[in-house]
Amino acid sequence: MSDVLEITYDKFIFRVKTDCLYTREGFWAHVENQTATVGVTDFQQKIMGDVAYLGTVDPGTEVRQGQAFGQIETIKATADILSPVSGKVAEVNPQMQESPFLINQDPHGAGWIYRIDLTNLAEDMKGLITAEAYCEFMKDRLEKEARK
Repeated sequence: MSDVLEITYDKFIFRVKTDCLYTREGFWAHVENQTATVGVTDFQQKIMGDVAYLGTVDPGTEVRQGQAFGQIETIKATADILSPVSGKVAEVNPQMQESPFLINQDPHGAGWIYRIDLTNLAEDMKGLITAEAYCEFMKDRLEKEARK
């Protein structure tokens, strides 16, 4: 695994891979050449709880940054999967139908959801943040929750 930043809060440890880009909605993108592998952040999967089902779109589907293109059902709630980048879905993780819990076990590894062929990364970069910025966002969110 690449370099990882860790944030400890109470009894929880949240991991953030430094070679990914992030959305404030809890999704990551690892960009290589003109393809992005995308998934749910460690922080977001811990907040959502155990993943029971994952609804995905088919390869070939065009997506825009911020667009819902699937759903995650957990024991707590159902949430949309929001695309961190724009492009065409090239691949859906074949393990997700049988083993959606991989999102909880290994959100930045075996728990990836999609591979997307990028169409507008330069523009999408405006809506993405670095690992360091995502850590700061997590800290702020945790502190706000603690004050409630």
